Order: sequence, then C-alpha cells, then structure tokens
Amino acid sequence: MRHLPALVLPALAVVALLAGCTSAPPIDEQALAKWKTQQEAKTETEDAVLGVLTADTSPGDEDPAHLEPGVRVQFPDSRTIDHLEFSCYGNGQMRGIVRTVSARGSQSIELDPMSCTDSPHQIELSSSKGVDSVAFNDFDSDRPSAWRLVIIGPGPSGE
Repeated sequence: MRHLPALVLPALAVVALLAGCTSAPPIDEQALAKWKTQQEAKTETEDAVLGVLTADTSPGDEDPAHLEPGVRVQFPDSRTIDHLEFSCYGNGQMRGIVRTVSARGSQSIELDPMSCTDSPHQIELSSSKGVDSVAFNDFDSDRPSAWRLVIIGPGPSGE
C-alpha cells in the first residue's frame, strides 16, 4: 500500500467536500410544464381574474433596489383589485416586489421569502382602487423556478 504525503490528504478532503456542494438542483422541465398547465387551468374559469403575470426565474441574490421593472400588465381602464395570489414552482423559495400604479401615485411592496410548496400566497394591497397597472419582479430565488401572480378583482357583485 502506498502512503500519501500529509499535505495531499487535506487537499483531497477539500475536493471531496466541494464535490458534495453542488449548485441548485436542475429543473425538471416536464414537471414545470405540467405545473404551468395546472396553474393556467385554475384561472381559466374564474370571472374575478383581472390579469396574470408569469415568468421563469434563475437562482441568485439580487439587491431589490437594482431590479428592473419586471413583468407588468397595463389595464385599459382603472380597476379595483381585491387581492393578488402568488405561486411558484418546486420546493424552493423566492422573494418579490409588487408595484402598482394609479392616478394617486404608485406603491411598491417588498415581499418576504415565500415558499413554493405553500403556494398560493395571498397578497393584500393597501391601495387597491383605481389601479392602472400591476408589475412584479422576483429576486433571491434559491433555485431555477417559475412564478405566477394572479390579479383578482372583487368579482361580478363587487364592482
């Protein structure tokens, strides 16, 4: 049996340790496509849905102050929003920023980390009348994923 020099053993231990630390798990494209189809089916029959924002995301730690505007829907006329429902795919988590614009000004809400396994998450807006647009941008996702933000109005009897 051959003996390794004492300096080689710690180096091998570091390499073995780093080999066990992989980046985020790869995304299962078929499972993601199935999730997207299921999400679309949930909102197709709901009359109160005013809009849906959706996007794929990559892992990373972004500074929310430097985020681009994100995905946005501009309504043809001002709308009243009852609430938002956020869902994301997989077993990870992410944060996000919701931005609304109305004639009275704009509002930005930075969301705490949301678990994808607990989706959907209901988001209440402090100013929900006369909204002209809604935008969302995700950040701090811990793995490749996709998200969906459903904009819910008060329903047929609420307006």
